[in-house]
Amino acid sequence: MHHDRARKYGRIAAGIVVIWGLIVGALTGIGKLIMITHNGSGNLLGDRTIPHWFAARRTPTLNHLSLIASNLGATQDILIVSVVTCVVFLAVTRRWRAVIFVAVVMFGELGAFLVVADVVKRPRPDVPHLDSNLPTSAFPSGHMAATTCLYVAVAILVIGHARGWWRYLFLIPAIVMPAVIAVARMYRGEHHPTDILASVLFAALWLTATTMLIKPNEDAFRRGGRLRLGLPRRKAADRSDETATATA
Repeated sequence: MHHDRARKYGRIAAGIVVIWGLIVGALTGIGKLIMITHNGSGNLLGDRTIPHWFAARRTPTLNHLSLIASNLGATQDILIVSVVTCVVFLAVTRRWRAVIFVAVVMFGELGAFLVVADVVKRPRPDVPHLDSNLPTSAFPSGHMAATTCLYVAVAILVIGHARGWWRYLFLIPAIVMPAVIAVARMYRGEHHPTDILASVLFAALWLTATTMLIKPNEDAFRRGGRLRLGLPRRKAADRSDETATATA
């Protein structure tokens, strides 16, 4: 039994590594193609006009608000939300599957971002930058990729583990947070629109692959593995017994 389980987990791990490599390769190819063609020999998807449009509309108030919004996708904030998510799911479900899922998603995102950014080396938009001493290049957006991966992963876990209408409220941050980060990063002159779109593409492919392989919600309704509103299990069972007795 232990041998079969080890083989199963080995295949899953191998699949994750292979797919991660394919996604990173595809994303790197897209970035290099953009660089070689000089934004498609023009204004690819607004890569020039949109950063300039934002730069022309800057105000001190918007600069401050964009800094707050941008920091929501920074490493420290992403790490805090990731750790809290893992602790909560481990405490409630008493299983490691959700923790492993979040860890694989986020470490995979970080590794992919660092590799692609280092290989592509795309310059930042040619507008004044509101952030300084940034250690990486523009393609893709690490803030965008991390935010999208994290909040969509949280939504996947909550919707899969919970019962009740409230679980779908977690779709709101999964949509709103990436949108806020995208606007903030372009406003601050740090990314082109195609940098943002590349991050969304990566997040979509990576989350799909990890969800299908790890199956983070597979054991959601086994003992100790659910979050739900409604009757406790004992009361629910007693009510079922009463209904069966009355029917008989």
